[in-house]
Amino acid sequence: MERNEYKLGQNKMKHGGPMGGPPGGPAGMGGEKAKDLVGTWKKLLDYCRRYTVVFIIALVCAFAGTVLTLIGPDKLSELTDCITDGIMTGIDMNAIVKIGLTLVAFYAFSYILSAVQGWIMATVTQRVSKTMRSDISRKINCLPMWFYNRTTTGDVLSRVTNDVDTIGQSLNQSIGNLLTSIVLFVGSLFMMLITNGIMTLTAVVASLFGFAVMFAIMGRSQKYFARQQKHLGELNGHIEEMYAGHTVVKAYNGEENSQKTFDKMNGKLCDSGSRRSAWQVS
Repeated sequence: MERNEYKLGQNKMKHGGPMGGPPGGPAGMGGEKAKDLVGTWKKLLDYCRRYTVVFIIALVCAFAGTVLTLIGPDKLSELTDCITDGIMTGIDMNAIVKIGLTLVAFYAFSYILSAVQGWIMATVTQRVSKTMRSDISRKINCLPMWFYNRTTTGDVLSRVTNDVDTIGQSLNQSIGNLLTSIVLFVGSLFMMLITNGIMTLTAVVASLFGFAVMFAIMGRSQKYFARQQKHLGELNGHIEEMYAGHTVVKAYNGEENSQKTFDKMNGKLCDSGSRRSAWQVS
């Protein structure tokens, strides 16, 4: 049998408007990314507005836990001073026990509050992801035919699975960590100013330099992240077509060509992921 070449997406009809879009519709609408980060986060938080009270509780737990973590070193310094002063005149064991128990209570409550905040955010994130997948599924079932004529099945699957997981992870990690980082930064800065102003200025300058380097790295790694998502959608589409149209591949003797196409796409995905990770850890 003649060995014909089977290419990804050859079973999709090409018709409609310019660039494969709908008749009279906009051209080239694929591969969009958020241009307004603040607006995107507002939309996401508005989508999760039913969990507002739960979010507030989680943020309060994160705030209180961070404050207790900041107070801990100050109490530890007080304990050290108490022991040092008591070496010559006699150690006040009652004061040491009192400070020690207070320090243990601070760290214990800080751990409990952090654990509660993590549990709340993880639970809410999973429920939001579940609701979002259901909404996306209903939306997909209502889309017109031209959408599927110009969009691979793997790209659609990537939206429902990988993209929703990415949003869920961002929601889980960003909100609590943002508040914790702000409180930790302001509290640490205040404690450092009380201790030594010159060292505080040095640390702030070094931190600003680190932020500049971090933003530069993030800017370079963003394009590899977008490329990774694109290659992931292409790979998912190829895999879905190979399994769904397995009889077609067998009939055209396209196993070898299908494997070559998979290896090529898999290599591109691996390269994009490696470059993204390399820029993030460098």
